[in-house]
Amino acid sequence: MSTPEAAGNILDHLQSVLEAEHQALLAGQAGTAASLLEQKMKAMSAFDTLLQQPELIRALPDYSARMERIISLASENAGHFNAVRNGVNSAISRLGSSAGNSYVGAYQANGAQTAFTKAVGGYEKKA
Repeated sequence: MSTPEAAGNILDHLQSVLEAEHQALLAGQAGTAASLLEQKMKAMSAFDTLLQQPELIRALPDYSARMERIISLASENAGHFNAVRNGVNSAISRLGSSAGNSYVGAYQANGAQTAFTKAVGGYEKKA
């Protein structure tokens, strides 16, 4: 990695991995985004090594805009992953707190909701 071209390749690779992750997150495909973790870690490792030679980065044309884009993508992706985590935690807590006496959209003659005690379990058929 002693040339600006190699440094440019490292930045390009990191940006392409972050772009793919970003597109997957925007499409609601968190699993696809998570599958990019190994590639992202390798790209980040190369990037960390590159940061030890800042003169190579500064030798690249438009390095400032490229670095800003990488930082922007990384920040946005972190926010999207946060949202995914919050959504999954919310779904887990809702499922965990669903009561055995869930109610359906049916009402009794007096206006009270009709309890449906097996809303989260199996259904029984009656003849």
